[in-house]
Amino acid sequence: MSYDNSETTPVEHSESRGVDYAPQERLPSPLRPLIDNDRLRFGLEVVPWLALFTFFVFLPLAAIFIWSVAIEEPFGMELGFTLDNYRNFVDSYRLSVFWTTVKEGLLQVALALLFGFPIAYYAGIRKRHSPYTFPLLLLFAIPFLTSYILRTLSWIAFLGSDGVINTVLMMVGLISEPLGWLLYSTFAVRLSLMASYLPFMIFPAWLAMSRIDDEILQASADIGGSPLATVRHIVLPLSLPGLVIGSVFVFVGVLGESVVPVVLGGGNISLVATVIDNAVNSLRLPLASAISAIVLLFAIGLVLVWDYVFGLDKVGEI
Repeated sequence: MSYDNSETTPVEHSESRGVDYAPQERLPSPLRPLIDNDRLRFGLEVVPWLALFTFFVFLPLAAIFIWSVAIEEPFGMELGFTLDNYRNFVDSYRLSVFWTTVKEGLLQVALALLFGFPIAYYAGIRKRHSPYTFPLLLLFAIPFLTSYILRTLSWIAFLGSDGVINTVLMMVGLISEPLGWLLYSTFAVRLSLMASYLPFMIFPAWLAMSRIDDEILQASADIGGSPLATVRHIVLPLSLPGLVIGSVFVFVGVLGESVVPVVLGGGNISLVATVIDNAVNSLRLPLASAISAIVLLFAIGLVLVWDYVFGLDKVGEI
């Protein structure tokens, strides 16, 4: 009996086991034990992300809650503990603005679903294989290539007394004088918000619908399912994750909206972000932090309630 005394190199041995250790073999000898250390490798993978989360998420949130209980002074604050900032929030004006913001957020979610779902359905289901679908969807993203303030100011030229709408309506003889309620009104604010946040509903819904298998849609048609039945029993359940994400984007966006009510509202509507902005400009940082903390906790509470009622693990099931 003969024996093969030839030595197997580490690279050849690793290849025989299906594992490629070639990168480790190219490292200097002192560094190889570091790469083989599972704890160290786990730390190198986790610590950078943990540091980013700490500096950009945890510390700012911690500062908000710490400042929210600080003692307010005429030109600043003193770190301490007081609930006066939260009590100041529960006055008639600020609390009314908060509930106005919540109702406006829910209204914008409803409008985004009303107009965004058909667009996403047309692009993601009806015309999913068309080469022109994605370029047409990009048209909704073009306004985001410009400044947000510039986009808001452009509504003045569109809705003003000498704007496009009034000019066209007067030219065709439908009105004899400009419509004053188009600009500096609740209508102008809602129209601008809907135009701003509609893409945040369209794109998640379109992505969810585009992932639905063609065979599922074809099976529904083969068993005699009408387009409406297919939408109700197939498309809607499977696209629900995208619709939920879009709803969160729209609602949270409205909670943080402060520019549109000031520029287009004409004092007819105020949102909670405007109250926070005014508090910051008045150097009332504890009050601004308290309101921000309440808004944040309210948004988190809504997600938890939705999870309790519907169950996040059931989203997307037929």
